[in-house]
Amino acid sequence: MARVRSVSGVTTACLEVGWRFAETVAGAAQSPTELERLAPTFESAVVPGTAASSLRALGRFALGDAKDFDASDFWFRCPLGPSLSKLPSAERRLVLRMEGLATFAEVWLDGEHLVRSESMWEPLAIDLTGRVSSDSELFIRFASLSAELAKKRPRPRYKTRLVKRQELRHVRTTLLGRMPGWSPPTAPVGPFRPIVLEAGGPRVSASVTARLDGSEGIVTVRAEVGGRVERAVVVSGGDRADLRVDVASGVSTVEGELRIDDVEPWWPHTHGSQPRHEVELELVVDGEEVSVDLGEVGFRTIELDRGLDGRGFGLVINGEPVFVRGAVFTPLDVVSLQGTPEAYREVLVRVQRAGMNMVRLSGTLVYEADVFFDLCDELGILVWQDFMFANMDYPSDEAFLALAGREADAQLARVESSPSLAVVAGGSEVAQQAAMLGLGRDAWQPALFEGVLGRATERVRPDVAYVPSTPWGDPLPFRTDEGVTHYYGVGAYQRPLEDARRSSVRFAAECLAFANVPSRRGVDALLPGGEAPGHHPRWKERVPRDHGAGWDFEDVRDHYVGEMFRVDPAKVRYADPERWLALGRATTSELMAQVFSEWRRSASPCNGALVWLLRDLWPGAGFGLLEHSGHPKACYYGLARVLAPLALFAVDEGLNGVRFIAKNDRPAPLSADIEISLYLHSHLVKRATQARLVPARGEAVVDVDEALGGFVDPAHAYRFGPPTCDVVVAKLVLPDSEEPLATSFHFPLGHRDTIDPALMLEALGTRDGSSLVVTVRSNRLALFVELDVRGYEPDDDAFHLEPGGARTIRLRPSTTGASGTPSGTVRALNAAGEARIRFGES
Repeated sequence: MARVRSVSGVTTACLEVGWRFAETVAGAAQSPTELERLAPTFESAVVPGTAASSLRALGRFALGDAKDFDASDFWFRCPLGPSLSKLPSAERRLVLRMEGLATFAEVWLDGEHLVRSESMWEPLAIDLTGRVSSDSELFIRFASLSAELAKKRPRPRYKTRLVKRQELRHVRTTLLGRMPGWSPPTAPVGPFRPIVLEAGGPRVSASVTARLDGSEGIVTVRAEVGGRVERAVVVSGGDRADLRVDVASGVSTVEGELRIDDVEPWWPHTHGSQPRHEVELELVVDGEEVSVDLGEVGFRTIELDRGLDGRGFGLVINGEPVFVRGAVFTPLDVVSLQGTPEAYREVLVRVQRAGMNMVRLSGTLVYEADVFFDLCDELGILVWQDFMFANMDYPSDEAFLALAGREADAQLARVESSPSLAVVAGGSEVAQQAAMLGLGRDAWQPALFEGVLGRATERVRPDVAYVPSTPWGDPLPFRTDEGVTHYYGVGAYQRPLEDARRSSVRFAAECLAFANVPSRRGVDALLPGGEAPGHHPRWKERVPRDHGAGWDFEDVRDHYVGEMFRVDPAKVRYADPERWLALGRATTSELMAQVFSEWRRSASPCNGALVWLLRDLWPGAGFGLLEHSGHPKACYYGLARVLAPLALFAVDEGLNGVRFIAKNDRPAPLSADIEISLYLHSHLVKRATQARLVPARGEAVVDVDEALGGFVDPAHAYRFGPPTCDVVVAKLVLPDSEEPLATSFHFPLGHRDTIDPALMLEALGTRDGSSLVVTVRSNRLALFVELDVRGYEPDDDAFHLEPGGARTIRLRPSTTGASGTPSGTVRALNAAGEARIRFGES
């Protein structure tokens, strides 16, 4: 059943105050009575949260500390009296709801055993009517996961290096904190989701779905109500419809649908608006009027486009093909698994600003909080939801499949009416893992992924696309030119950039994993004593690696640094660590932008790609486009320019020249000029302008030779003589506008690690309300220009400036706050030094 937001007459109290916890040896006490004999020391606990977050609040744990939370039992206890005092109707109906207990948990009330839970992902509801008093106390024992894993179980058909303990395949818990190599070693143990007392009013569970039929929105509602329902009406705005009522054994079932004329469809933000409609039930139950808030719905259609050959994978939303782009979402806090609504909004707004229109919840991590989906609905961000299965040979016995089925039903019900949910996958790399080890399709676990999880998705969310596992396709699940892939050709496999085209990627559910270098402030946060990164143990600890491999993802990044800038990265790091970091930032920013430029053109078979990952799990050079603090890295900005709803980017077609592609995802066409400029050694060689109509949800292509009126060899492919240019600059400009809508650079000779001693940067800044506006000018070509203003975050960064060019950038206050007179610097990769930003000066 769907998430019921509220029921009139029902009062809830979240159990957040009075919690205490204690750690004991595994199995030392099996009940609260035995625990009292042990007399452990109980200390203040943070709930919802984990044992790790409670220790952190006490100042006895920090991210990165070596502590095995799976080795011990953890007991949490809470008096119910303070919460009961907030529930005037507790004597009528009282229900205890526990949304998530990690992982093997037993619950007692006043010494009475209530329930045992064996899944982190299955919510529990226990009727406590007439069973509590002001002196009642709740106890929860979280049994040692290591002790549970030590029990004898059937062996897997194959092993994965993703985790050390293969027995985890039997347990419904997260792999987060249990994956050596890229996940911080902090296993979540404890009541990580809210625990709530619900009192009074009738019991109501409901299902609400929304679908779009032409211009008509259809809301379908089914609810079960404890009591006799005499009248039931579904309401949305000014539209109402009576529902059918059936009463049996004191429980009423109401069902029916509401049709709304001329609704506006819900779109991903890159393609349109996100209208949503509140849905409410008006009931008369046993003579009393009851209102039920069912939240908001959005109307949209999703179809799966398999291409003309039937081998592709693409999303068609409201009849329009959508190039899907984004990243794999990571928990905001791996210690507590918590995040405030403000924190979720901050990171999802960054997703939106970068032109990303999808985030994926990977099977290696966690199901996200309700507020996450609410914000994705509001902000127009599609969600790809994996079930939390990854890489392992999961059991196929009836008990395990039943547990997995309940998990699927519970997690899908939470998002039953969410328009942002677009794709559901059975799990991550399960089929791939088996296939890469040479096992046949029978080892890809169709009973779980094609059976239980697929049927649950079809039953609860028939409007979304379902993939049994990601990657998925034939004849092998990891083929890049079939179905859904995980693409690391450019990346871990150190393939050249041209591989992004050669691999004929159809859809990449994850791709482009690099150890992305954080900003200067990010480096300083990890190494505050001024230690040099690269060789420092704390730095290397945070560099992601595949467990058991003889290389890490910093080696991968350095490979491309060497290829792109024609240097020996090891020698650069030895001589100038700061320069080594700067080249690393530039390299992954440029690589990601070029790969997505290749994939986003209409001639590409690719229909979408998601970067691994959105945000670092802890401070360091992690996979994230965002630092652990949430601050964007250079690669975030490089991608944002290519992923924008209105974007301009270059594609090198070799002997066919250079083409600039203007993309327009918006529902209206755009008339604009495309200005092409060729420079050699910062001197203008040639310039021309073409007027173009960029069609709605389409593209316009400008051939450089054609625009300039003759052959200039802008790709330096024929090489009949010296190069005609070393940079080609394109601008998308509205008539009578000074600031271009988009700018793109192409470097036919590639990049070199050189300094231009004649390059001069100038930056002037002014205040604009709480923000700053900085204009940067350059007399010569400036590469990867970066602004550094403490307490502020630029809307764009790591950008290029053409000779004599200027960019005006807005900087917004960051979460760290900005106070006093602003100060900062601007620097470029090819500049001899940095320049001070002059604020308030003319």
